[in-house]
Amino acid sequence: MLPTELSLLNGIHPDFLSHGLSSVDTTANVLIGRPYGGTAILCRKALSSCLKVITSHESRKCGLSMNISIGFTLLLCVYMPTNYGDENSRELYMDCLGKLHAVMYDSDIIHTLIAGDFYCSPGSRFFDEFKSFGDDNNMVVSDK
Repeated sequence: MLPTELSLLNGIHPDFLSHGLSSVDTTANVLIGRPYGGTAILCRKALSSCLKVITSHESRKCGLSMNISIGFTLLLCVYMPTNYGDENSRELYMDCLGKLHAVMYDSDIIHTLIAGDFYCSPGSRFFDEFKSFGDDNNMVVSDK
């Protein structure tokens, strides 16, 4: 979606509001190809009083903090880089994991849920880094 189209997410359902980031760079005035990245989270409007947007300028991740019955919880949505088999892909992947860790560390929130497209599965090139990230942050991978 274009940055100007993100407000359309709020029209998906009357009971939901959205927070999203576009990966489309509109400064060149010419759109070429299909941009990568872009994330969004939909939440029930009834929860809006317990939600706070986590500021991010990275289209590969967006987040909210929620004050719910178990305490403050960090909800992150990610769109990790694709493996193109080169070193640049690996560096981008590791950079994204580092930025996720920084958001978690800077928030001081104990409970965290990260959902999205991690572009890895057991046996894939990035799985060891992904697994180490989860282990280092005491996280559980719930869907492989």
